[in-house]
Amino acid sequence: MYAALLHTHNLTRWIVLIAALVALVWALQGWLGRRPFEKRHRIANLVFVASMDVQLLIGIALYAVSPLVQLALSDMGAAMGISELRYFAVEHLSIMLVAVVLAHVGSALSRRAPDDRGKHGRALLWFGLSTIALLAGIPWDRALLPGL
Repeated sequence: MYAALLHTHNLTRWIVLIAALVALVWALQGWLGRRPFEKRHRIANLVFVASMDVQLLIGIALYAVSPLVQLALSDMGAAMGISELRYFAVEHLSIMLVAVVLAHVGSALSRRAPDDRGKHGRALLWFGLSTIALLAGIPWDRALLPGL
């Protein structure tokens, strides 16, 4: 089960990153071009936030069965001195939770903005912050695709 969750979590990261890129590019184009906030923008925002939620749920399941996390949780004091254990037990989870919260805040604030430029601007700001957190929290030293 661990390997399947790890591979799924790894693959889903690409869906999240592509969804973030689409939402950010469309928000930037809408904001700079003063374009109307259309159905495709709402869908892009929804897909980004929903993919973040799915990734979070897979990550929580992975956290529960990960041998690295289990080892860290057995002695957190010692785990804090080992960078890989600390990263997966505390840092990765914390950074990604922040990324999910930022995405949700951006989605909510974007929907509530009084005008189209505000909707695009809020999505751009908050999704941008979320994406920065995502990029900072991804373990880039791991395989970019499962099995590679």
